[in-house]
Amino acid sequence: MTPAIETPASSLAEPALGRPMPRRASEGDNGDALGIGWLHGSLHLAVFRRQKLAGNWSASAPVNTMVELANALDEALRELKFGGTETFLLLENDQFVHQIETMPQISDAAAQSYLHGRVQRYEKEHAPTLWVGQPAAGLRKERSFILHMLPKAFYDGLCRLLIERRLDLTRILPLVVPIQRELDRFPISKGRPVLVAVEAGGATAVMVAKVGGELLFARTLLASWGADPARIGLEINRSLLYANQQFGCSVERVWLLGQDNQATTQVNAKCGAGRQITVLPTTPVEWLQTVAKLPPRHPVNLVAGSLKRKRLHRSIRRVLLVACWSALVLLGVDAWTTAQAWSGEQDRYARLQADEPRLSAEREKLVERNRIAERDRTFIREVEEDRLPPVPGKFAGYIASILPHEMRLTDLAVKWEESTAAGWSFRIDGTVEADDETARELVAALQRQLIKSPWRVRSNDTARAVVAMPRSGDTAAADVQRFRLEGVMLEN
Repeated sequence: MTPAIETPASSLAEPALGRPMPRRASEGDNGDALGIGWLHGSLHLAVFRRQKLAGNWSASAPVNTMVELANALDEALRELKFGGTETFLLLENDQFVHQIETMPQISDAAAQSYLHGRVQRYEKEHAPTLWVGQPAAGLRKERSFILHMLPKAFYDGLCRLLIERRLDLTRILPLVVPIQRELDRFPISKGRPVLVAVEAGGATAVMVAKVGGELLFARTLLASWGADPARIGLEINRSLLYANQQFGCSVERVWLLGQDNQATTQVNAKCGAGRQITVLPTTPVEWLQTVAKLPPRHPVNLVAGSLKRKRLHRSIRRVLLVACWSALVLLGVDAWTTAQAWSGEQDRYARLQADEPRLSAEREKLVERNRIAERDRTFIREVEEDRLPPVPGKFAGYIASILPHEMRLTDLAVKWEESTAAGWSFRIDGTVEADDETARELVAALQRQLIKSPWRVRSNDTARAVVAMPRSGDTAAADVQRFRLEGVMLEN
């Protein structure tokens, strides 16, 4: 793995100072993507349109600090005339640390928790860090991950530099990602182990993996192909021996990918016996083109989690803004509705004030009419209460309805007795065309009916009931009896 280089972190994370930054015309997200390859001092940029290379640029001098990166980036953007915003970074430098972490055979969730704990311990000794774990082949029955870690201060400085130029950094990938992808496309049988050595600026990346399978391990050698080819040959041979000892894997194929092939002789001298060494001239722009074809949500994207949190925070801010604006609109509508209602009430009040004299006069008329109506109702009520009920007529009608045909009324008197507590008194005089005994029965029956009737009649026992009338000279005439009933009725 990459050993730490004792270079102050501020040399890479320092702000972009110097000449003023030119304003770049941006067309927004127009589908174009800018790939930046910053590999141990070498800087290469490429523009991709629908994943096809549209232009590229390479720095003529080493780029090691943020100031140098800013100046080189301005020059590249002017020459490439890039109008989009999407940017991805293929990064390898002394700030980007890669280390192997092994653990027992545990679940993916437990493995992520274990890696998170390792990162937390690392942060206690260094600084807050962005990280991502890449699965690798484990020794024996263990799980293994390559832990890629980048200081957050470095990432923040890089983001500020790109945002000032209207560039949106969506991916940061280590060099091992495109190397492994291209390895799977080599014309080699699946499952065969291969060692790949790639020239990466002033360093060399060495990776051993199985074609179409898992990554065994990866290393970064701080030696360039042109300056120290002997060391490269030695380290490649040591990597072959390590793969054989630790993984029991005999690597027979070695691929050298780079622009300077001066290390080929040294590699052949150190490890060429029984191995097939292939030299393939490769430029960093080709690695950028490989990254451009990767899916946006690649699992080894260093900033995937950070971007996910940013998108979540952005969504929350948008929801809050929408809610605030909706509340303001509702408050405005409510205020407008209230103002309209108040204005309507004021207009109505003004109309009522203008119509006040007519309404007051009408009110006086209505009050007078109500007073007269109340007086009339009082008079009618007094008359109704003081007038006696029509008892005599109703009683006469009732007597007529129950009187048998043998009986005739000659006199009926009903009057109200105010001087006594008797109430209504009556007197009935009449005749009965029957003999004395029959007449008495008919009168007694009439009395019983009156007693049981709603009139609640009570006859006076002293009143004369039946008296025989004297006959005329005609002896054949029927017997006629005279009767009288007196008493009271409607007693409480």
